[in-house]
Parts: sequence; C-alpha cells; structure tokens
Amino acid sequence: MEIVSAREFRSNQTKILSKAMRGESVLLSSRIGMFKILPVTEDDSLTIRICKGLEQVKMIEEGKLPRRTIQEMLDEL
Repeated sequence: MEIVSAREFRSNQTKILSKAMRGESVLLSSRIGMFKILPVTEDDSLTIRICKGLEQVKMIEEGKLPRRTIQEMLDEL
C-alpha cells in the first residue's frame, strides 16, 4: 500500500493512477482526510448511467427536456 500526499499526487498523477489501475492500493492523504484511489469498474459505470437517467427524468418532469417514451430512453442504454 502506498500513501501519497496531495502535492505528490498532483506532481505524479499518471504514475500513481497507473498503480491503481494495476490493482495496487493507493491512499491519498490531504488536509481534509484520507482517500482510497480506485479505478471505475463496470458496476460503477452502470450506477453512473442510472443516476444520469434519473437526472434526465427529473429534467423532463420540470419541462427542461422534451418527454420521451420509456422505449426511447431504453434504446439509449
């Protein structure tokens, strides 16, 4: 496990993110706390897409986007 400071992360982002992509544990230490750096997985991608879909539904209800059928929305996925 590697612990890096926020300053070190800013200076060596590619190197540190490459370690995380290879499955190595990387912790980022900053004044506001500790954070674990992990690559986005397929499950995370699905969660992000669901959240974006819910945001679109909210915008449709508010009249900011045109109404669409469920089938049209599913076709986008």
